[in-house]
Amino acid sequence: MLAIAIIHMESFQNWEYLVLNIAGMLLLIGFAVYAAQHNRLNRYNTLIYITAIPLVFLFGARLFYLLLYVNLSNPSVHLTDMKLYGFSLYGGLLMVVIYATAAAWLSRIPVWNWLDYHIPGLMSCAFLGKSGCFLNGCCFGTPTIMPWGIHYASESQAYNYYIVQAFNNLQGQSWQVYSDRIHPVQLYESGIALILLFMALYLLRKKAMPGFVFLLTAGLYSLTRLGLFCLRANPETGTFLHLLPWLYLIIAGLSLGVLLIKIVKIRELVLT
Repeated sequence: MLAIAIIHMESFQNWEYLVLNIAGMLLLIGFAVYAAQHNRLNRYNTLIYITAIPLVFLFGARLFYLLLYVNLSNPSVHLTDMKLYGFSLYGGLLMVVIYATAAAWLSRIPVWNWLDYHIPGLMSCAFLGKSGCFLNGCCFGTPTIMPWGIHYASESQAYNYYIVQAFNNLQGQSWQVYSDRIHPVQLYESGIALILLFMALYLLRKKAMPGFVFLLTAGLYSLTRLGLFCLRANPETGTFLHLLPWLYLIIAGLSLGVLLIKIVKIRELVLT
């Protein structure tokens, strides 16, 4: 397994992608350590907790990619493949949230405060991860005539998708505009993640009510993913890809709905 991993590492060309994703993971772990210190988790338990974060993230990212972006009857990657591609950022982040929630419950830590302090790390991971996707040329967008659209390079993934493959099956394509520019959806998401990161840091500094930072960020980020889904190309036909917008909508609805309920309850307490 180690030899296979080394071979894939040596054949990997875009090191900026790898470095940015590693940096995002380190920031995610760093804010997890801060959350542990803020909630007075002992060093031993903190070490165990943060050690599992990268594994949980990779498992969730690969699992969601398999379920949503590839045909399960003929997958391009498998769950345990030692390959540096075939991951879903949203799936990794979602799995870390589930893991963090379980860890807080088992450690008898207030869940909302715990999740709030994880948000800057999660958004840092999203910001750097999507920046890496842009440099790597993956997760690209649909054609556009807007002036901020970017040209895809010859032999890039977008070039192969839109030029080499597209004209072989014009009737099956979903986009309406043919152009040499595409939406930089990776930068759209990266920019919004950065805004949400600074918003979270500001709200944490202002000591917003427990759960406010997490629920608001989770809702807005999921709505962002839902909107960008319409602007992103889907090179592979996922078995359950049609369920992805519903997943975004459900998570956004639950997050913002619970946040609204918490705000209403606090106002009722203030007025009584």
